Amino acid sequence: MKFTPRKEGDVVVFDLKGALEGGPENFAIKDAIKEQLDKGERKFLLNMDKVTWANSTGIGIMTMVYTSIKSADGEMKICNANEKISRVMIITKLLEVFDSYYQEAEALAAFAST
Repeated sequence: MKFTPRKEGDVVVFDLKGALEGGPENFAIKDAIKEQLDKGERKFLLNMDKVTWANSTGIGIMTMVYTSIKSADGEMKICNANEKISRVMIITKLLEVFDSYYQEAEALAAFAST
């Protein structure tokens, strides 16, 4: 998986691309999030528009990222998860944990209301 961070107002958006699975490039997002937390960022949106699939290791990475953000008093939302990814999150009950939106604009608006 590759990812590109960008700022939208006070939210750091990570545009994810490829398979969300194990491997060094997937674990690199944890370091990127930590770097942003160290800079004082507290609002994160994972845009999953270009994520092709996820396995249990990838879901574990997302959970670790979520936990890191919450431990730093931050917020994480996800958006644009396709049907395959949504199904995995429903099965693992993560859609009950992650604040999920269909569109990026919806998710950004939700940050504004908190």
